[in-house]
Amino acid sequence: MTHHNRDTWNKHKWRKETSWWDNLTVDGELIKERYADVFEWLEEVAPDPYEHDCVLYTDGSGCADGWGGYAAVWERIDLIGEIRAPVSRGCYVAGTYGSTVSRSEFSALLDGVHSILTERGRELQEQTTDSAELYKIGTEGILNQFTGPDRVSILWYTDRSSLAHAFLYNEDGDPLMSRLKERDLWMRWSFMAKHVCITPMCRPRNVVDGQAICDALAGAARALLKGAREELAEAASKIYPTEKWQKMRPQTAIF
Repeated sequence: MTHHNRDTWNKHKWRKETSWWDNLTVDGELIKERYADVFEWLEEVAPDPYEHDCVLYTDGSGCADGWGGYAAVWERIDLIGEIRAPVSRGCYVAGTYGSTVSRSEFSALLDGVHSILTERGRELQEQTTDSAELYKIGTEGILNQFTGPDRVSILWYTDRSSLAHAFLYNEDGDPLMSRLKERDLWMRWSFMAKHVCITPMCRPRNVVDGQAICDALAGAARALLKGAREELAEAASKIYPTEKWQKMRPQTAIF
């Protein structure tokens, strides 16, 4: 599924050092010239997809009457023989009611990253044969194993430009897009942020294969949940009036 921005991926044998992300900033002149060029520039300077630990694709689906869904799929990258390539894949799908498209897309990222960290943690536990070391991992927390140079690097493909911009910083250390909306989700991100390095890559809808898969999964989850609206309305009828299931829902966050 991985989208390759260069023809040299099969030459890469090693992952990029996480220190690269510590120094990643977007030049102010580039921002002034044309905001959309940021991701074209990033694709040129960023590590190759297979120099990351994982490639993550997300998509969120929603509508004004409140039905939605989101999906994340990812590839785990590691050495196979002498080259780096996908060694495993994962998927996360959810249906929603009463949320927004914006929250669905952000939730797809958060649940995708959470799933990746969970998978890596389980791999580490399975690979650890020393009982004392395994006890240390268990008591101190598995996430402590993924910090500093051992952070998990993730190339993330999304079609939501505003969200992707919020994960890049200018030379003053400020995000390129405000984080004043969906602040509860940003708090969740802050918990995981020190354990990952993320390369946010915005692409038009369904241009990248993995995104197209997520789009289809999110749409299917939304349709399935909406198809059960009569059963849902009946189950909640004592506390949530039936007619409310047909009411339009605001799609703009106020905090």
